[in-house]
Amino acid sequence: MTNKFLLMSQQDTLVQELQNICKKAHWKFELVTTPTGLVVALEKEKISGIWWDMTEVSLDTTIATMTLIRHQVQGPITIFTPRLTERIQRKLYRARVDDVLATPIIPSIFRPLIEQRLWTYHYPQLHSLADQEKATEDTVMTAGAWQINQESYTVTKNGETIALTPKEFQLLSYLVDHQGQVLSRDQLVNGVWGYDILDTSRIVDIHISHLRDKLEDDSQHPTHLLTVRGFGYKFV
Repeated sequence: MTNKFLLMSQQDTLVQELQNICKKAHWKFELVTTPTGLVVALEKEKISGIWWDMTEVSLDTTIATMTLIRHQVQGPITIFTPRLTERIQRKLYRARVDDVLATPIIPSIFRPLIEQRLWTYHYPQLHSLADQEKATEDTVMTAGAWQINQESYTVTKNGETIALTPKEFQLLSYLVDHQGQVLSRDQLVNGVWGYDILDTSRIVDIHISHLRDKLEDDSQHPTHLLTVRGFGYKFV
């Protein structure tokens, strides 16, 4: 079976380098140029992994998309970035990507890296010990009676699971990651939806209202999902 990857990039040089690697390794990839295009393509066929180029995409959009698709991808997710920092690596690894690589890539290293990742996914029992250790304080946030598990994408209140839509969970998770910070509606749209949408204020307000109805004891007087008038929202 030929391994096929989804590549999200607008960089001709990177695309050409990956074409050369794939030709030698007998791999294939489908090229998309936008985050939305990748999400749509992922729905259409089974793929071996994701290659994502951050050159033209923000870190917030990358994290939001990874959070959305991670459960759909039963293979390695590799991120390429022209600026490799500890902050970028920390946030992306928490979003459960497999590798964060600086560009330009080194072909002689990239191919064996991907081969090793594919081998690891082929033998899922190798993950058993790591899976037992994943539920750490880094992935579980407690706020009063709420427990937000960013590893299993679940939220409980007083021990009972609260059903959230994927976008509601992404919005809550994004606010949790920026706890104490006041975030504008535009920042929330960019970080959660990852693309421009019409009526930004309304879509954010609706989702915040739904989260309050489901999680706050009194949705009219919230204690965790707060409105900062004239600015936006914050999680405390």
